[in-house]
Amino acid sequence: MMSDLEKISKHLTPRPAFQGQIHVDSLRVPSSYPPDLLSSSPQLIREDLQRHRTNLIPLIIRPVEEGEYEVIFGKEIVEFARELGINHLFASRIELQDEDVLPFQKRLKSIFGMNQKASSSYSQMLLQSTFMDQIAQLVRILIEENKMTFKNQFDKLENKLDEQNNSLQKISQELDELKKRLSLRELQQPISRQTMTEERVLINRYRNPQNLTKRVPNLKNKEAEIIIQQIQEGRRFKSVDELKAIAPSSRWDELNIQF
Repeated sequence: MMSDLEKISKHLTPRPAFQGQIHVDSLRVPSSYPPDLLSSSPQLIREDLQRHRTNLIPLIIRPVEEGEYEVIFGKEIVEFARELGINHLFASRIELQDEDVLPFQKRLKSIFGMNQKASSSYSQMLLQSTFMDQIAQLVRILIEENKMTFKNQFDKLENKLDEQNNSLQKISQELDELKKRLSLRELQQPISRQTMTEERVLINRYRNPQNLTKRVPNLKNKEAEIIIQQIQEGRRFKSVDELKAIAPSSRWDELNIQF
């Protein structure tokens, strides 16, 4: 008993065959046609028919009666062609016996099944690659659009840092100047105090108000005249408090006053 493949092969040996266009009225689709025998999705088949007004994939048909042909492959093509008003379709005619139709269609399903798996894997890989390319393109666009924004923000930040550095430098210079002034004052004050401390002020021996004004810090001329007048009248000062009572704003405590 011959296998299905051997049965099909004997009908595929070179022989006279019809290849060309055939009118859809000469075609009939048997009820035994396998519903899962598809070369591509029905939507794609319909779109191709609408666009090209003919079928890109030929039908496979076999003669059954005078002037009539049975569709072995391409049921959806015939149905959509009738729906769209397309009268002629491309077809390949082969000679098959009734018992050989089903094995032939099974073989077609196996072939298309392998093609669809390969196509699906390729499409998925292509889709993934396309998606990644789109993501990369989107990232490039976002970077390009925000490049100036990033640069402006960076420039502003850099300017602020420069301003702060300038301010810090100015503050540092002012601090250095202040340190110099403080150091100079500290150097001056001990010398002045030391000088004042070492030089005794014999307060009761003064006779000239101007000399006393020069010797006592912050002493006013009027206050110096009063002190000198009282000394000339015979008063002898015995404490700093007595002097402060006459000239409270003077810096008597800084002097080495002798009574």
